[in-house]
Amino acid sequence: MRIFFLGPLYSVYFLCTIGVMPTLKSTFSSILVATLCITHTSALTVSESANVYSVNEGVSFDIANSGASNFLFSWSDPDPSTNSFSALADPTLVLTIGETYTFQRTSSLHPFIIMDNSASAFISGTDGSYLRTTSNSTLISAATLTPVANFTADPGPTTDFISWTPDALGDFWYTCSVSSHTGMTGLISVVPEPSSFALIASATAFALACLRRRVGLSKEAK
Repeated sequence: MRIFFLGPLYSVYFLCTIGVMPTLKSTFSSILVATLCITHTSALTVSESANVYSVNEGVSFDIANSGASNFLFSWSDPDPSTNSFSALADPTLVLTIGETYTFQRTSSLHPFIIMDNSASAFISGTDGSYLRTTSNSTLISAATLTPVANFTADPGPTTDFISWTPDALGDFWYTCSVSSHTGMTGLISVVPEPSSFALIASATAFALACLRRRVGLSKEAK
């Protein structure tokens, strides 16, 4: 997991070290350490709600199936977490931009593909029970991420899998490429890294407020 947008926080810490805000140096030392710790210990899956799972670090999804009705997802979080998930039917996955995820079919039939959000035009339903409303293979192919071969996980037994490092935010969809298997469908939402945004924003705002107050008091004293 990478660290994004620490620049403002480091800038404030620099001001502390050169004497502009010396009284805040200890506070920001603690904030920086906490930020780095959060970034490196938050590698886990969180169940956001029924059928919605936020997976903020790269994992390997093993995908079986229940007939032609659902894909069944299983995965384990990276060490040192001991979290594991088994046979979840068509979950909505919230993934982090820039992380690498793999998707591998472990059972026969039902090629697994990932589509862009144009597929939303022919998908209805709710988390865990989305349904593809078209059996038009041309529309399905047109929505599949390209190159298509890279976003198709062939049925098992196989060593074939999708390795995907999302580089754009937004919604994506997965489905079975067999046009008549409309129920084997689900949502993937790609979001920014969640780990330290709130902490950085709060710390930076706090420091700037203190700086403005300090400058104001200095002017009044003169």
